[in-house]
Amino acid sequence: MAIHVIRSGVFGVNSLVVDIGDKSEKKCFVVDPAACSLSRDENKITDYLESKKLNCLAVVLTHSHFDHITGIARIKKVFPEVQVCIHQKEVEELLNPPGPMNTSVVNFFGATDLFEVLAKQPPADTVLTEGSELFGWKVLHTPGHSPGSICLYKKDENLLITGDTLFDYDGYGRTDMYGGDEATIIHSLSRLRKEIPAGTLVYPGHDSFGFSFS
Repeated sequence: MAIHVIRSGVFGVNSLVVDIGDKSEKKCFVVDPAACSLSRDENKITDYLESKKLNCLAVVLTHSHFDHITGIARIKKVFPEVQVCIHQKEVEELLNPPGPMNTSVVNFFGATDLFEVLAKQPPADTVLTEGSELFGWKVLHTPGHSPGSICLYKKDENLLITGDTLFDYDGYGRTDMYGGDEATIIHSLSRLRKEIPAGTLVYPGHDSFGFSFS
């Protein structure tokens, strides 16, 4: 299993290209594509996919905050059959974007130029819930940073994709914005500590990646 990290978007999100299948199949899914015109890297992810001759089957969102979703439309344009996947609690954020949470969060940061970019993002195709399986990855619902935050766990490969639920050095996503809840994210982190073995490699939504879970 190979994970390629591409820093993209206005907040330098760790957008992940996750290989699936064997080398001859050249298939992948992308987690949290953020590349967009405002950050002047709109083609950064799709150029990589095309250079590696990868067929992108899905876009999987760890949550729907603006900084993690601004690159969906570009991938959908290049790969029209791609499935956009998000937890059921945040489906509405992509129905007529920006939804109420992103409207509040964008205003929180004073980044109103993003409204035009967000309005171009397509709706979800696939609704995720706790325990959903995607290409051998298990969906863990880990709310707190946002109501529909998820992690993706590949038990047989000891890999965990955490979005903004968990960062290195025991850091975690902020909870002071619309949809965030401190007690809930602490509960989610406690769950991860109980269920995820030490030594599992962690790929979060920002900053350091590929560090060992402890």
